[in-house]
Amino acid sequence: MGDQLYFSMFIDCEATQPAVNDAGLGERAARGFADILEAHGLRGTFHVIPTDAEAHPALYRELIGRGHEVGLHVHPAVDGYEEFLGVYGPDDQSKIVGGAADRFAQALGSATDNVCIGYASTNDFTYGVLYDLGFRHGTNSMPTRVLPQCASVHAGAPLDVHYAHRHNRVLAGDLDFVEIPVTVDPDSRMWGGQHPQDLRVELVDAKNHWYTIDKAVKRQEAGSTPVKIIRGVTHNIFEYGTPGDFRRQTLEGIIRHTLAIADRDGLDCVGATGADIARAYRAKTPLDSVGSSLKLDRRGYTENGK
Repeated sequence: MGDQLYFSMFIDCEATQPAVNDAGLGERAARGFADILEAHGLRGTFHVIPTDAEAHPALYRELIGRGHEVGLHVHPAVDGYEEFLGVYGPDDQSKIVGGAADRFAQALGSATDNVCIGYASTNDFTYGVLYDLGFRHGTNSMPTRVLPQCASVHAGAPLDVHYAHRHNRVLAGDLDFVEIPVTVDPDSRMWGGQHPQDLRVELVDAKNHWYTIDKAVKRQEAGSTPVKIIRGVTHNIFEYGTPGDFRRQTLEGIIRHTLAIADRDGLDCVGATGADIARAYRAKTPLDSVGSSLKLDRRGYTENGK
């Protein structure tokens, strides 16, 4: 086989937030999601808000024991703050995320170094805050999204795995935090052009997801991407344990498509958690080999620099 393609699905576990308020559905969805992945020899990542962790601590400890990754998911409104983290400054962000991390650790009996901010609502303070709180990898960007109404603006952000920049959310940098973006098709726009089609199970059907996967694989093969990934997402508000559920069928289609495209291109498709991808990236891209400074493109300048 040729290069490796890391295939990683994650699920945001947030069924206890007020808009849903159905802990039973959340548990069924999480279990069904895990069972589907395991049936294909895969493992996933579960990003869990504190109230979901408190509702089902035994479930998430069990999933860790089964080889899955469980990390923190943050929706500030669950704890009485405004909906979007990206409207806050660094002190408030530290308080919000740090408080959520403490509740998560108390519920599950251990902390995590993996974090996912709801709505990818971040600003230029966020990565520094996450790093200072002890997080070292996660998914907090949606490349090419421009949703200022959600404080979620990621125009120009890297499409591939990268070290975050402490002071600018859309730049790769040399902060020891591995950002693992959701797989997107930047050319297919929705929501009035503000959002790319992303590999979100519930967004479109499996047929449409095939094009996103295929384009992402081809783009990474054509470039110098050190760690090639397909990174998909869903939420624990669908009946993934029910065979006839449309989202379950879509997830299974995404899995089949990814495996088939990898086989077609001679890639070794490796099921991975976020932690697996972060380790692989660090192994191929040592932190001391990257820099955070930008270089001005002077190719159009005259010899005297004017």
